[in-house]
Amino acid sequence: MLPLWKARRSRTVPLESVDPDGELRSLLAALATETGLRARPRVVLDPAAASTGAVVFGSTRRPVLLLPGGLLATRRHRPARFRAVLLHELAHVANRDVGLYYATVAAWRVFLVLVLLPYLLLQGHQLYDTVAAGQTPSLDRDLLLAVFIVALVHLSRADTLRSREFHADLTALRWGADPHAWSGDVPPDPASSLGRVRARFLALWHTHPGAGLRRDALTDPAPLFRVSALFVFLTGAAATLVMTHLLNYQAPYWVASTGTYLAAALLPAAMAAGVTGIALWRAVVYAVLTGAKVPSGGWPGMWLGAGVSVGTVLTGTGMGWSWLPERPLFLLLPVAAGAALGWWTAQCAHLYARTWRGRTLRPALLLGLVALFVALASWFVWWQLMGAGYLGGLTVRAEGVAQWLLGRFPTTAPAQELVALPGLATVIPLLDGFGGTPLVALAGAGLWVVPLIAWAVGRGSRTPRWASTAAPLPDAPVPALRRILLPGLLGGALACVALVAVQAYLHAGRPAPDARGGLYALRYAGWTLLALTVPAALAATAAGVRARAAAGRFRLVGALVAAQTATLVGFAGVTALVSVDGCAAALSVLQDDCAVRAPWTVWLFPYVILLNITSVLGTLAAVAAAVAVTAASRIRPLASAASRAAGPIPAEPRAAEPRGPAAGGGGGADTARHRLTAALMCTVAVGTAMTVGAVHLRVLSVVPEPSATAAHTTQLAGVPERPVSDETRVRQVHAWYHLSGDDLMDLVAAYSGRLHTALREARSTDSWVSLDARFRPVCDLWRRAGTFGVVWFRVPDRSAQADWYTFTTRAAQGSRQCAQALDARNHQAFLGALRELVAADRCAAKTNARIDTVLREGGRRGTRIPPAKEVSCDRVSRQ
Repeated sequence: MLPLWKARRSRTVPLESVDPDGELRSLLAALATETGLRARPRVVLDPAAASTGAVVFGSTRRPVLLLPGGLLATRRHRPARFRAVLLHELAHVANRDVGLYYATVAAWRVFLVLVLLPYLLLQGHQLYDTVAAGQTPSLDRDLLLAVFIVALVHLSRADTLRSREFHADLTALRWGADPHAWSGDVPPDPASSLGRVRARFLALWHTHPGAGLRRDALTDPAPLFRVSALFVFLTGAAATLVMTHLLNYQAPYWVASTGTYLAAALLPAAMAAGVTGIALWRAVVYAVLTGAKVPSGGWPGMWLGAGVSVGTVLTGTGMGWSWLPERPLFLLLPVAAGAALGWWTAQCAHLYARTWRGRTLRPALLLGLVALFVALASWFVWWQLMGAGYLGGLTVRAEGVAQWLLGRFPTTAPAQELVALPGLATVIPLLDGFGGTPLVALAGAGLWVVPLIAWAVGRGSRTPRWASTAAPLPDAPVPALRRILLPGLLGGALACVALVAVQAYLHAGRPAPDARGGLYALRYAGWTLLALTVPAALAATAAGVRARAAAGRFRLVGALVAAQTATLVGFAGVTALVSVDGCAAALSVLQDDCAVRAPWTVWLFPYVILLNITSVLGTLAAVAAAVAVTAASRIRPLASAASRAAGPIPAEPRAAEPRGPAAGGGGGADTARHRLTAALMCTVAVGTAMTVGAVHLRVLSVVPEPSATAAHTTQLAGVPERPVSDETRVRQVHAWYHLSGDDLMDLVAAYSGRLHTALREARSTDSWVSLDARFRPVCDLWRRAGTFGVVWFRVPDRSAQADWYTFTTRAAQGSRQCAQALDARNHQAFLGALRELVAADRCAAKTNARIDTVLREGGRRGTRIPPAKEVSCDRVSRQ
């Protein structure tokens, strides 16, 4: 519709009406032939327009070139400019960005009309209610969030349209346009620093670049290939906003679980991986082709993480109504994670640019983007589930962690041993968060398998087939594969030795069979993690040091390959030792008899969880080692400069790095052996990670009972009952009820009516088919009531909350038992389920009565539903 409206508003006429001799048509045809355009635009004129520019509208398949009368007037006295403008507009057709322009404009207008306008009307209505009630309006997070979203959308739109113009200029320049013809008179830069900052800030909001920016881009196009800090910052913030709103949309329909968080993280992860990953690959490949300095990727990644942190603060995730979190230092975690992922992406792009032998880099790019997507999805889930909790001041009780561990590893040993363990309330929840994050093993595998594939391909030619230029690439050494694999294999061997030592050490203090859970099982898992992580860190450090020949270009990916190789070999040792536990008397830990067992079936050994945790710890160890070695390598030149000032030191001779085919790892036989080893490790790592991920997703598909989830959270963290005044308590109960509690009470009343109607209509002679048709819909309704305890806050009154908790617990149990009894056609179980639902109904009625009492005693209006009198609730205790 926009192209049609533009054509109608401009009052255009065909080109033939003002070009009877065909001179202008011949010029346009010659330019189209010269530039090799396939889709030649239809040309129309707007004689009344005084503009000296031109515009292309329509669609990508059917473009229309509009020439204003002012531009035609410059054809004789400024032919170079006339030709440059035409080439610029034809470049839009060649770049196929005509549709992009209209899609951007349409998205902006739809956002203004269908999103912003209704939101402003809603906020205005709430503001009117506030003022009408005699209250003073205050700055609300929703209002600030709306301003930020408008700025985000507009800045993204402006950046997209400016980039479109820059690339059209470069295409026209490549076709022979005069670079000075359409840039116009460039105004001088402001004299003051403040003026220059102001000019750059205002330029961000313009959808069309200024003459100075266009001139600079034509002189040096390198900035166009750099990753914009603002661009990735907005991407990180937008990804966080999208995930938070998706979770909010799911909240009324689904119980919050790891599976729902993963589903909500897929779209933001895809958006962040696609935008940031492609931008970094473009920047790296451009630097490789031109011989410029290859960007590290760390700074763009930090800006991506900063956007996630700002988005978290704006949405209030983990902060409630507070403007700032209780632990603001945790906002640095997304910044650090983004820096690591940006660093990894840039090094992967650089490695593939040096080794890839295909005709295009797109398969390598797709491989890197998929790995980045899985890593970001896992990170977003962990941040929303665990990171936001720590950000908001989550504190876990050692007693709760000990009770949870005893439930997982039962033992007859005293529980006080666990409670007194140092760091129990800090380390165990953190590691459990790593192990419970979905796809974390697959993410860890992707971060080292993707660069390992590039190394296994071997060193490519200096004139790769994917490069459009015939000039050879600037030389840059790539570390041999053996320099990366050897530390990893040695680290794996060291891990296996350490695991044997752990088995022998634990065997010496092995308790009786019924006391091998609890602290003993925890020590076994902890020593196993330590025996795997320390060799992985040593292998990563050694690989980082051995990669010095490449001037640190691939230090991070090399450290990841070495660390995870050591972890893979070490975990193979874990699998073997746990499988035959009990066969070697001196190494027996959990078993007394000799048998071959699947390690994931050993009750007291969390095999799958340890695999996930080991993958995360191996990745963290590799990143830490790469950072340490990089920092040491930058400090060393300073020390060398100081020593050279004291006197010359003769340089040590160093063997030259092998080049050509030998750079991949020696001779032909060595290269084939290394590639076979790499292929085997990739297959095992990805296969294991995908299997674990599939099992994890299968577990996540089972939605946990809301009461069990609430009990588990309360057990770990506790819910302190802070003393408040009676007036404050009345305000809290009033807020709980009138913000959404009244709606929940109305639903309970409706469910109660359906239940009692079904009970009245039931007859002892009813068949199971009739009972199923009458009661199964009622049981489904009460199953929803069982989630009310987790979709809304606790009732801020001790007595009412106890009744409300009993109501949700009995509703969940009764609805589940009802469905099971109907399926099994068990009469006694069916009657027991109905009694459970009736008991839940009484507890809901007592909750309503207690809330009504609190509100009326505080001088407020009572509940909408009349309170029941002399109703009792047989409360259940929290486990």
